[in-house]
Amino acid sequence: MDNISRRSLISAGLGAGLVAALPGAAVATSIADDAGLRTDPFMLGIASGEPSADGFVIWTRLALYPLAEDGLGGMPARQVPVAWEVAEDATMRTAVARGVEHARLETAHSVHVELKGLKPGREYFYRFRSGRHISATGRTLTAPALHETPAALAMAFASCSQYEHGYFTAYQRLAEDHPDLVLHLGDYLYEYKKGSYVIGGGNPRDHAGPETLNLAGYRQRHAQYKADADLQAAHAIAPWLVVWDDHEVDNNWADDIPENRDAGQLNDTTERFRQRRAAAFQAYYENMPLRASSVPAGFDMKIYRTIQWGQLANFHMMDTRQYRDDQLAGDGWRKNVAERLAEDRSITVPSRRSGCWTASGTPPSAGTSWASRCSSPSGTGTRPSTWTTSRWTAGMATLPRGDASPRAGWTRRYATPSYSPATCTATGPTT
Repeated sequence: MDNISRRSLISAGLGAGLVAALPGAAVATSIADDAGLRTDPFMLGIASGEPSADGFVIWTRLALYPLAEDGLGGMPARQVPVAWEVAEDATMRTAVARGVEHARLETAHSVHVELKGLKPGREYFYRFRSGRHISATGRTLTAPALHETPAALAMAFASCSQYEHGYFTAYQRLAEDHPDLVLHLGDYLYEYKKGSYVIGGGNPRDHAGPETLNLAGYRQRHAQYKADADLQAAHAIAPWLVVWDDHEVDNNWADDIPENRDAGQLNDTTERFRQRRAAAFQAYYENMPLRASSVPAGFDMKIYRTIQWGQLANFHMMDTRQYRDDQLAGDGWRKNVAERLAEDRSITVPSRRSGCWTASGTPPSAGTSWASRCSSPSGTGTRPSTWTTSRWTAGMATLPRGDASPRAGWTRRYATPSYSPATCTATGPTT
């Protein structure tokens, strides 16, 4: 990748059509010739995520007019065939997989392709086509083989991405760093309407539409964020792991408890808030490179999971909203609230009967220590013993035993969104 710039990567391969180099690919990809779209439908960019040792997810969502009030991006009310292609090079000449998916109206014309059978620890490139329109080309990676210890992992994380409070320059800088993996730890977007959350000196740009309350609103808000060029660059440069915090649904929500009881925000009853939550979850899945295991079931959605990066690191992606107890002190700032000491309080446990989900896992080797920020059923919890920072709010990385502090090269850079890069270097397994 050293000889490929971010700009050339994103614009690579915009030639005439996909070349059918795999068995059956000519028949499959020709279906996408009949898309019937007159203008470019790839206005929301592309993304990849959920890397495993033999694959990943590639994603896109078609939209002709991202800010359409119905949340459907100006797309026709029919399914649209979308061809996809994965290759070993940025010019897309060495294809390893091709196929066609149908972008459907009921999922806002989003496309999720789960790749399997690829080589571990490799760089791949991907793109989509619909009719004569070809997407940008993205770069992604498979995780190392489970038994391997890679020499290093260049990882970046971001959070708290308030579109109105600044431009996404940090995403551009992230893309320029060419990380191996990007984690977004929540508040990928904010729910507020224009003028309701203003910083000193005024907001440099505004949200479109009212506060997000229904499926159309959440889809529109995701589309507005995804249309940002800097965010598109960050998604196109590396695979992402995502979890939510509160603003993807409602400020400070906790399980079935909304921020307030305002009927105008659909927060006045549990039933109405669950409807709002279900809409937010559906739009979140549609707009993220997630696996089918995260498809929402109404107002429930499973996003807690562990991703292993060989023997070097495990990423425990935690849901700190859907199963939590409510914030104390009325979401205020009072000190020494007695309820904080209650043994059964938790912010992450999916089921107190089954205990911490991370605690049930088996460490992949004696050379890897596991950490959890869950609370145990007894309320004593497990204190992280390796590599944590004050900004690491929704995920935890665990490194080989003995690495009790951030690695050399860790820096902090805050902007909108918050972004921090880190490099993990292998020291080899220890016992």
